[in-house]
Amino acid sequence: MTSLIINGERVAAEPGETLLQAAERGGFALQCDCGKTQCESTRVTVVSGTIDSNGTRLKSTVLACKAKVAGDAEIRLPASSELQSLKGHVSALRRVSDDLFELRLSFTKPTSWRPGQYYHVEFRGLERVNLFASFALDAGTEFNTLIFLIERANTPDLFEMLEKKGDVKGRVGITGPYGSSFLGHDDERLIMVAGPDNLAPIWAMALSSVMGQPRREKVLLLDQSLKQGQFQQVFTWLNRRGVSPVFADLQGAQAADKLQALLPDLTEFDMAYVAGSHSFIAGVEDVFVDAQATYGRILNFQPWDEVAMQTGKAATLEPAD
Repeated sequence: MTSLIINGERVAAEPGETLLQAAERGGFALQCDCGKTQCESTRVTVVSGTIDSNGTRLKSTVLACKAKVAGDAEIRLPASSELQSLKGHVSALRRVSDDLFELRLSFTKPTSWRPGQYYHVEFRGLERVNLFASFALDAGTEFNTLIFLIERANTPDLFEMLEKKGDVKGRVGITGPYGSSFLGHDDERLIMVAGPDNLAPIWAMALSSVMGQPRREKVLLLDQSLKQGQFQQVFTWLNRRGVSPVFADLQGAQAADKLQALLPDLTEFDMAYVAGSHSFIAGVEDVFVDAQATYGRILNFQPWDEVAMQTGKAATLEPAD
């Protein structure tokens, strides 16, 4: 039996069990969504002591669903939003372009989420999809409303349904929010990176940081594929408030080199969030790992990603200790 301190409270733990198992037995809630280190929902900070990271370490953090108790240790869990399961309805649907819808869901109860988190969303007659909560392209918000940017490339079945019906009737169910790579109130320089078809969570972070952390230094790097007219409202809003997006080709074999050239002064005192697919994040994350920057992955994974992981078609994201 070892001593594991979680958020200041002592919990009895058995060597070899996962931090998630120990935390749950101690009454701490960690929402493990995927069970395969894909969702990043259980990332915790190791304050001191001995932890077997099981290949999931990023700086001082590990994934509690895979990391194991190896001795006396202290860990800190993030202060996340409480998990909710709610029923709501579509209050507005706007087609922005051939490949983008702006969807608003309304609820009778208030919802609480942090930029970088996502929800399970279920429409009648359609498989569950994972959607990142975001803001409208004009930066507008509404009480008791969640806004999602529906991109054809990310959720083709949902996009096709919206395209065919032009409207969605009936109730919609959500569960969430999930994900521990959400915007924190820190002092470090904030670096936000979005890959193809993954602007929604980074847009939420950028808007929230501009409004809530006006003095914090910010860098916004976007893959050049996002430089589209459908997002012009976003870029105009940000430019007017002093955050100018930098576009670059962040895909392919040279992606890490290009990102490093854009961040020549990257250090351990920076806080970076990268949103994208498994392959996109795998292509650029060494830049942050090598610089020992604090780093959060915002993985855009859908059910088909699990098939890719099982067949070996998705890049591995577990750096060596």
